[in-house]
Amino acid sequence: MENRAEADQFIDLEYEKEQQDATEWVGDGHFVNRNWLLQDGETTDEVDVETTRPLILHTGARLTASEESFAHEQHPFVAFVHLLKHADKNSVVFISMPFLTDFMVINELCHYADPAVAGLHINILLGPKSWVTESFERFVGENAAREQAVARLHIKRYGRDEDDSKSKYSHSKIMVATSGIMIGSYNYTYASRFRHTEHAVLLGADHDSSGILAELDDLWTNKAGPEILIKKKAKPVYDKVNPYKRLKTKES
Repeated sequence: MENRAEADQFIDLEYEKEQQDATEWVGDGHFVNRNWLLQDGETTDEVDVETTRPLILHTGARLTASEESFAHEQHPFVAFVHLLKHADKNSVVFISMPFLTDFMVINELCHYADPAVAGLHINILLGPKSWVTESFERFVGENAAREQAVARLHIKRYGRDEDDSKSKYSHSKIMVATSGIMIGSYNYTYASRFRHTEHAVLLGADHDSSGILAELDDLWTNKAGPEILIKKKAKPVYDKVNPYKRLKTKES
């Protein structure tokens, strides 16, 4: 990843990279350990949102010295999983996440894009910063299964990465699915899940999403760059030394 000075002023890249490096990889239908979502042995990925009014989401703070947020039914990450889980199978999901770094988010996107799970067609709008796409590359690493899973996602970048007043950028953190809409400050980074005070608004499936979808579709179709294909890293090649050949050379 690029150094801190070149990053967005609100993103602590060193912290994000530390969290990525600490990932516990698993192979049980997901790629990363999902224990953060567990409470008393049960997964907290259900959100009770009324059809008549929006639900205000918040990260909340654990009342301990750690001051880290935890999974609960009104946490934006939990609502994110809820929207994926309850979207109609094979339906389209639009997500604008310009600062994505959280491997747990990428894991959930890959899981629900799997035809064996839900077959969601997920369109992802990233920001222009190089470290955002590098997060996908670091997630894939040298693993062929993760490469195949990420390939099911439809990923584009929008904006220019110049530090001037004319740079184009979409700061919207918004998700639209057949199961509902979520929009707010939560930006799909580790810091926003664990450390920051974040809020979002969750609207149920009965709310009209046509206007937001039209704007996202315009960004996706007419303004964003081409789709990005994330390839796994090639394993390093080492020169193989034949000790017998070396011995024969010395003897001769």
